[in-house]
Amino acid sequence: MQLLINMGKALLNSSMDDKKECLTGNCPTPIEADVGSIRLSEGSGGREMQELISQIRSKLGAESDWKNTQDDAASIDFAGKKLVFTSDSYVVTPIFFPGGNIGKIAFCGTVNDLAVMGARPLGLSLSFVLEEGFSKKDFFSIVETIGELSKKHGVPIVTGDTKVVEHGSVDKIIINTSGVGSAEIILDEPLEVGDQIIVSGGIGEHGTALLARRFELETLIETDSKPLWDEINSVRGLIRQAKDVTRGGLAAILNEIAEKNGKQFLINEEKIPIEHEVRALTEVLGIELYNLACEGRFVCIASHKNSDEVVQKLKQFNKHACVVGEVLDGKNVIVQTRFGKKVLNMPHGNIVPRIC
Repeated sequence: MQLLINMGKALLNSSMDDKKECLTGNCPTPIEADVGSIRLSEGSGGREMQELISQIRSKLGAESDWKNTQDDAASIDFAGKKLVFTSDSYVVTPIFFPGGNIGKIAFCGTVNDLAVMGARPLGLSLSFVLEEGFSKKDFFSIVETIGELSKKHGVPIVTGDTKVVEHGSVDKIIINTSGVGSAEIILDEPLEVGDQIIVSGGIGEHGTALLARRFELETLIETDSKPLWDEINSVRGLIRQAKDVTRGGLAAILNEIAEKNGKQFLINEEKIPIEHEVRALTEVLGIELYNLACEGRFVCIASHKNSDEVVQKLKQFNKHACVVGEVLDGKNVIVQTRFGKKVLNMPHGNIVPRIC
């Protein structure tokens, strides 16, 4: 009997230890068991993906002269400037959606990863993995989209590769793009208490447009996907850091920046620009708005002194650009709602798969 009592106490203490994590917002996720295989959640932009990336890094390990290797793009000193390099792969479904297609996201995503580091994009690589039987009409429509963006924004496609695999080996098309840029100064200045947190426009429009097409819902919302270099270039002398809002949405990006800088972010929920239709559709689908990806929005941090000028410049590109919060001492991302404050955690679980 005493043995059973001791076992019960041990089980209760273990359960209480688990609940301590829940009280801090780090409650273990009741998702797929870790059975030694890759989980879908490990590519969704949240906590599990960050853990997988850390494991990959630990096995690569070689030291080098490259810096910013945990940011959107890495940099290295070259000929008196900063050479900036990034790479990304795209597995979107559906591949066509309101306002764009997988090719538009591939071009814009890589350009934007360079831009938020303060780098002018110089050229991209473009590689395809195609499924046997994939429509050539659809394929060349995607290629033409990339070509039009390349010409319009002066960022050439300079190299690439194409592979075709057996039917069923991939879902239609996978695109990989890498990009090289040049910067005078990398946007990586330390944050200070009192700095202002700015978003460049309404959030969640890309995710909403794509999900509406995926679930065959009617909507007027189109993807927000676009190259961000012109916007970043207009304010890069006035901001400390920037990051584009992609997988994991605003929740992931705010947590990444706050954790990297060892600061607390206080966000005013009522100031976050959100289109009415975006909010309505997320409620219909039961999706957390803060976790929805964008492909043409970024968060930047500016001193209180510079914040008004930054917002005014960004409003030339998007009327919804605004200050949404400030930097404080501490840790975590805190959201001020109408009802009080809450912790906005790094997303976890299967957030919204195959959205970018």
